[in-house]
Amino acid sequence: MSTIDPIDARRRREAARIGSPAALTGVVIGLLMIAVGAALETRALFGFAEFDDMAATDQPPLAIFGMIVGLPLLIIGFLVHTGASRRFTGKLLSAPVVGPGSILFVGLAVGAWWGVLALSSPGAFWLLPIGLSILAVVLLLIGAIARARRRSHKDVLAHLLTHGRIEQGVIVEIPEIDPSSGGLLGTVTVRFTDAAGTVRWVQKTGQWPRRDLPATGDPASVLYDPSRPVDTSRIWLAPLGSTTAADFTRWHS
Repeated sequence: MSTIDPIDARRRREAARIGSPAALTGVVIGLLMIAVGAALETRALFGFAEFDDMAATDQPPLAIFGMIVGLPLLIIGFLVHTGASRRFTGKLLSAPVVGPGSILFVGLAVGAWWGVLALSSPGAFWLLPIGLSILAVVLLLIGAIARARRRSHKDVLAHLLTHGRIEQGVIVEIPEIDPSSGGLLGTVTVRFTDAAGTVRWVQKTGQWPRRDLPATGDPASVLYDPSRPVDTSRIWLAPLGSTTAADFTRWHS
């Protein structure tokens, strides 16, 4: 028996990890492991094109053994990055720095350039590192645009907390989850009445751990722009009584 609420204590620990240097370090380590693992895997694939050179030495290309190291690095890197990102952001599948997919292709491109430069007669193999490099740049640009959009959303939220309005709404629909599920990533529908007396419905996609999952009929706080109540991009949902930016980001994916 304890005099400390274990649920509240767990929530405090999780909140303390959000944005922590330790969690960010884990994110960076995971990304490095993904990049190195991907580079070793691609370099190993080019090793099979070196078998003609192998005949002269009777030794297999050393690059092939990179496959043995590269795959475990990739798997562990993704696991480390996913866990650390969740601790850093408080959200599942949310990348705080750069997405692991783009870093994966950066590593693949590096390994491809490494491999093609090691070939005595690369021929059409030059197309592989060029194509992977283009894909890596495209994914990095998409990630940069997504991060800029998230920053813009945070700026809108900060503005609304000062100049917007909070009304009490009610959840009219939220998906039910399987008993074995740890939480929900889905869409919630909330009804509220704006300052002009107009009844409105808004749908938002969010994610909730099981312990925080609201139910149909529960009250909710609705933050919106009274000058643009039809603009759903300027509407934020949160548990009843919410007043801060942290409150209004809890239910948004």
